[in-house]
Amino acid sequence: MKKTLLPILMGLSLFLFSCSKEQNLTGESSTSNSGGGPSGGGIFDRGGGGTSGDGDLPAFGLLGLEGGTFTINSSHNLIADVGYCSGVTSTTNQKIDNFTGTAYVHSQVANFVYTAATYQPTGGIINNGTADATLDQANDDAIAASAQFAAMPVDITLGALTSNITLTHVAPNTVVQVSSVNLNGNTLTLVGTPGGDDGFIINVSGSFDFSQSIISLSNVRPERVVFNFPNASAITVNKAANIFNGTILAPIGSVIYHNPAVFNGAIIAKNIAVHSDFNLTQKSFVFQ
Repeated sequence: MKKTLLPILMGLSLFLFSCSKEQNLTGESSTSNSGGGPSGGGIFDRGGGGTSGDGDLPAFGLLGLEGGTFTINSSHNLIADVGYCSGVTSTTNQKIDNFTGTAYVHSQVANFVYTAATYQPTGGIINNGTADATLDQANDDAIAASAQFAAMPVDITLGALTSNITLTHVAPNTVVQVSSVNLNGNTLTLVGTPGGDDGFIINVSGSFDFSQSIISLSNVRPERVVFNFPNASAITVNKAANIFNGTILAPIGSVIYHNPAVFNGAIIAKNIAVHSDFNLTQKSFVFQ
């Protein structure tokens, strides 16, 4: 984990971001906390306290990883904490009707431009030493978790998913290996134990195209489902009819999610573009 910045940075003053013109925030410090985010004040969803590599993922609904690109352009409801790691280029952040959460911006982002009139997280924008330490740890945790998931023994091996399919748990954390996903008007059903808390780790080696489709959960929580992309995969979630439950984890992949679907989970990736009236409610993955 990278070193925490000097404590003096944490004493920098608050400021409000109420102006209507676009602002380029690449080194300012903001700790306006007028409201909490979905993580309930906690930085990480540690599931009882853990360390990097324990399988838990950072508690962000949207997290752009180091050196990547990140665009947010038009959302009805973004109920999530959002993170921009070191080196991220983000030139568009705007048009969010309801942004319930906090934005964490690393002091070493390549670029962060937002329209203050329409980019207003209830928890404010944090851009100081606390944000840097949080985001550095989150980036490390995401990379470690993806590698851990990819190395786990496989319970179910499948080829390309192109039609309706039901997967039933075979372990507390059922590991599924998939070559690619191309679902259009289909349903992927995940079935757990009644009264239990089963999880699904779905490792996808190739591309992921999800249009007008549903991830249906039976006795499974969205917080216990992760789609892991250890390769440089192209991931697209498209069309208003979608219901997506789970976390997309793509440390070197690219994710595009657009149109007003139902999305309960998180997107953690190298490159993220979310737009066209998308919705997202944060449900952070927890490994048990």
